[in-house]
Amino acid sequence: MPHGLPSMGNLSTFLRENIEIEGEVENDAWMLVRTALANGDHLEAALEGKTLPPSLISKIVGLTWRCVNEKDMRLLEDAATSDSGFELGKLLASMFSSTQNEVQVVTTNYDRVVEFACNSKNILFQTGFAPGYVQRWESAGHVKFRQGTKPSRVVKIWKVHGSLDWFRTADERIIGLPVFKQPNADKYFPLIVTPGLNKYEKTYEDPFRTTINGADSALINASAFLCIGFGFRDQHIHPKIHERCRDRNIPTVVLARTLTDEAKDFLRTKAGKNYLGIEQSGTGSKVYSPTHPGGSEVGTPDLWSLDGFNKIIL
Repeated sequence: MPHGLPSMGNLSTFLRENIEIEGEVENDAWMLVRTALANGDHLEAALEGKTLPPSLISKIVGLTWRCVNEKDMRLLEDAATSDSGFELGKLLASMFSSTQNEVQVVTTNYDRVVEFACNSKNILFQTGFAPGYVQRWESAGHVKFRQGTKPSRVVKIWKVHGSLDWFRTADERIIGLPVFKQPNADKYFPLIVTPGLNKYEKTYEDPFRTTINGADSALINASAFLCIGFGFRDQHIHPKIHERCRDRNIPTVVLARTLTDEAKDFLRTKAGKNYLGIEQSGTGSKVYSPTHPGGSEVGTPDLWSLDGFNKIIL
């Protein structure tokens, strides 16, 4: 969000303004979605459980890709000229000021913010594809980075809902193309799981199946959690966080401009006794902790943002 990537609300507006409905079947299906949105449902709730024709699903996926990609492309231009805006890069670089060889990042986003952040600090990363311009899906994990005889430090990025540069070809191959213009739609279909649409059905297929398995392993073996802007509404991720916190009571920090009700419930009932939740509050911040489960006002502005958080801990 700090980089101008679209929110769920922005995506909802983009879909409504740009989708081109054809035929009665598409019109009837889309009318159900529009009605749900008009009644106040967020985009995922509006799409969830709807039986949409394949042609309409294809249009929604394509427009979702386009909406996110337009902002992602602008961010690339900024990343090429300056690294000052990537607070995540600063945090990751700091994590490697240790004996740690791997940092695991699990994200539901399609954008390449994490990849750009790694680039800003010359940090190697892996997303499940072999490096290159035409990237092959590497599910066996044979690709390893080494520096001399030692494993290189690397950020493993688990993109459980896919990525802007992942595609399925017309002949059913999985490839990565680091492009910023959508390839021929008849030959390349974006591999992104859009909100509410076959979300769990799609995850039984690669690359999602292998990616989710890797993310699960990262979560259940984590020694700490830093959750940034995560609403705890995704069944692919938060149950594993709950499980790990219940078993080990590990340090957990949740940062968000506004903590969702689900995030607050997680902190209050499932995060154990070693947590902080931080959100914006007026000109300061509100901090939730085991000693102040209802929240405590502090005067430090932007402590909830990664920028403000970094200033405290780095």
